[in-house]
Amino acid sequence: MPSTKESIIHLADEFIRSRGYTAFSYADISKPLGIKNAAVHYHYPSKSDLAVALVEWHIDHFERFKEKNESKSPADQIKTFLNFYHSIHLSGKVCLIGAFSTDWNSINEDTQGLLRTFTNLVIDWLSEVLQKGLDTGAFNFANAPRAEALRVLTNIFAAAQLSRITDSQDFILVKESIIRELTK
Repeated sequence: MPSTKESIIHLADEFIRSRGYTAFSYADISKPLGIKNAAVHYHYPSKSDLAVALVEWHIDHFERFKEKNESKSPADQIKTFLNFYHSIHLSGKVCLIGAFSTDWNSINEDTQGLLRTFTNLVIDWLSEVLQKGLDTGAFNFANAPRAEALRVLTNIFAAAQLSRITDSQDFILVKESIIRELTK
């Protein structure tokens, strides 16, 4: 069973990625956990402290994702990454980067700095995987690997957000088009 501190992080993650950073309060967290607001403040004195902890939690999870998938082929790593975003889409959420980017002006500099670190971690990893795929002939694209990584990332982010409004199938169309474009 997760600790109170972990439960707060999980619930904050749920709220930020489904509602946005500014659209929830500590009361929204304390009520479903059956604790007082003071207990949330005990672990995370401010919402900014909670945001920092949440981004650190995502950095840790992404590092573990990278380790778990490093032995896979570049094509399988990309498919696993896109499938992860598909699971985010199916849950009705957006990714952490997309969630915080819409609230960029509402978060403090510490959170912004960590979010930049997390974003660059994802971009750098994706760039490396794409370069390996290009080197091995698994991928074929004309852009520099970083530019291609940015194209893949922005497409999958936008698909997760846009398909909330349009049709769930639109996410799948974008996901499949990314794979098709990389492997043609």
